[in-house]
Amino acid sequence: ASLKGSGRPPQKPARLTIIKVAAVVAAISKIAGLGALYSSKPAGKTFTTATGGHEIVTLADGSSIELNTNTQLRLSEGATRSVTLDRGEAYFQIRHDAAHPFVVIAGDHRVTDLGTKFVVRRDAAKIHIYLITERARVDGSGTQGNTASATLTPGDVAIATAESLAITKKPERRLKNDLAWRRGLLVFDNTSVGDVVSELNRYNKTKLVVADGATAKIG
Repeated sequence: ASLKGSGRPPQKPARLTIIKVAAVVAAISKIAGLGALYSSKPAGKTFTTATGGHEIVTLADGSSIELNTNTQLRLSEGATRSVTLDRGEAYFQIRHDAAHPFVVIAGDHRVTDLGTKFVVRRDAAKIHIYLITERARVDGSGTQGNTASATLTPGDVAIATAESLAITKKPERRLKNDLAWRRGLLVFDNTSVGDVVSELNRYNKTKLVVADGATAKIG
């Protein structure tokens, strides 16, 4: 974990940074102590992880879905290859079948596997899709006027809201940092204190609070 300030901070913020580093270490230790659960699950079932939880679901076709903290995911009924992500974050490693594409439904958007590994994270107002290998397509449902669609290639990060779809590119190193939770770690690189605390709070029932806006911007 890395917390870096710009310039030489005054003594009080420096002490705050030390406290936050300790919080990062404590959170990482907690996450690392959680074992993944491996199982083959039937269709039509709902899976939920608690705060700080982690579970791996193996599907009948050999695909796997790895659920991060505070995540709820529903498998489709019948033979349809689709899941609904109600909240949280999941890593998908999908056995590609062109005749029966795998679809992730998250809010007003659909992510269709085109032979790939990808992550979908659903927050209150945004959906993030991280494309790791091969390709995937993201489409707006049009229920709120958003019909934008895009085909993602490795390194693409799609940020979707009810009104928009934006695509950016991340280097492989940054993507690996974003996926460090799969190894029981959280990695921060030139990240503000406020963003670090927000991320740590996803994994802890006791929430950290940044006392003031100036401290939150240190990074």
